[in-house]
Amino acid sequence: MGTKVSENPLYRLLCPKSIAFFGASNSIENVGTSQLLNIVKGGYQGKVYPVHPKEKYVLGLKAHPTVMELPEPPDVAIMVIPNHAVSESLEQCGRKGISRVIIITAGYGEMGPEGHQLEAQLMEIASKYGIRFLGPNCIGVINSEISLNTTWFAHLYKPGHVGIVSQSGSYVTQTLPYFANMGLGISKAISVGNQADIDMVECLEYLAADSQTKAIALYIEGLKRPRDFITTAKSITPYKPIIALYVGGTEAGRRAALSHTGTLSGPDEIYSGLFSQCGILRARGLTDLFDWALALAQQPLPRGNRMIVLSNSGGPAASMADECNRNNLEVPAFDRQTQEKIRAMMPHTASPKNPIDITMNYDLDLIFKKLPKATLELPQFDGMLFYGIFGPIHFEHKIKMANGIVEIPLDFLRSWMRQACEAFVKFPEEYGKPIVCSCFCGREDEAVAFIQDHGIPVYPTPGRAVRAMAALWKYQQIKRRANKK
Repeated sequence: MGTKVSENPLYRLLCPKSIAFFGASNSIENVGTSQLLNIVKGGYQGKVYPVHPKEKYVLGLKAHPTVMELPEPPDVAIMVIPNHAVSESLEQCGRKGISRVIIITAGYGEMGPEGHQLEAQLMEIASKYGIRFLGPNCIGVINSEISLNTTWFAHLYKPGHVGIVSQSGSYVTQTLPYFANMGLGISKAISVGNQADIDMVECLEYLAADSQTKAIALYIEGLKRPRDFITTAKSITPYKPIIALYVGGTEAGRRAALSHTGTLSGPDEIYSGLFSQCGILRARGLTDLFDWALALAQQPLPRGNRMIVLSNSGGPAASMADECNRNNLEVPAFDRQTQEKIRAMMPHTASPKNPIDITMNYDLDLIFKKLPKATLELPQFDGMLFYGIFGPIHFEHKIKMANGIVEIPLDFLRSWMRQACEAFVKFPEEYGKPIVCSCFCGREDEAVAFIQDHGIPVYPTPGRAVRAMAALWKYQQIKRRANKK
């Protein structure tokens, strides 16, 4: 498991009791102001000290002209100031006794030789005072446990179990609305930027020891310490999944990474081999990166690759079955006895084979209780792919259309749906088998939101649901190989 969380250099950065903030003002046009606003109004309970040479108050907080005039050395300093002022401010932080800094300012290694010299200057000052810092050219951190969000997007995240480490600040800030829409809960999110000091290896070590984090998602443009990365990742993947998206493996990707974070990338096939050696699941796009992390953080692993497909529509059922076979998952037909048992529950137009196609039905007890129970209890099956969650939103639309022509008992339907969903979300734990859902509605339907909020992923397409289930199976195989060594 490695070192304790409290011994990692990131601990104080992620769990500060006090923060000094350089670069915010009373103008919302200032990026630093947005970031400070997220800190002071996002639920963070620690002390916050704005540092500003002119303003007496910033966002209602007493400001101090220099860090030297603060009443105490804060745990962390955050800098969103022009890069020509960063070195002097870092020096002052060192003299004040501040040992952790987040440098959000850009204009360093990603700018070429002159920028590398500026980074070297930062390292020299940091070494002189024993400072560990994140960045430069990053967006900071999110710690959902203490409602700390140093990014410039308002905190749309919710506490959860996915830890994110990214060389792109956008993927831990501009993605927050996307995470909220798919019900993905964050544990910690760390933007490493240029990795001049604290790098991805130390972030991995932190998240490995963090009990809130159940799965780790990495966005990589290049590795600073590849050997240490391999050693660290190898020690983590037998007990905690890591999913990585690498974008430096093409000519265009290499050029973009060099100008973005100053990172030297390597050939695509080398990184594929490196990830395989470490037991890391390689995602080929952001959708898979976050889809897989969500499933791996929430669902039990399948013991095998034999899946039940349960759908209230034929097309999605066929799509999921086809996608299963393309992703090394099997959809075996039920034996005759099981088919007869299922047929006795369903309308005569439905198919009792695997996939089970109910052909559009509002019998919520059948869909969410009886059929899942009857099939998940079969020992020869390892998980369920489920399509079709039609909650109250659909009936609300019908009520508007009916306009009194026909009575629709919405309150009764809402109560019935809630009871059915409450039974459904307990099945993964009850049977120790994963359930992954798909539905073309999102969290605007309270039934979808309820299922997501109780630990079952719901993806917007059948294919994404299948690929997330396939990631669960791949990681099960990784764990088994690691345990045999």
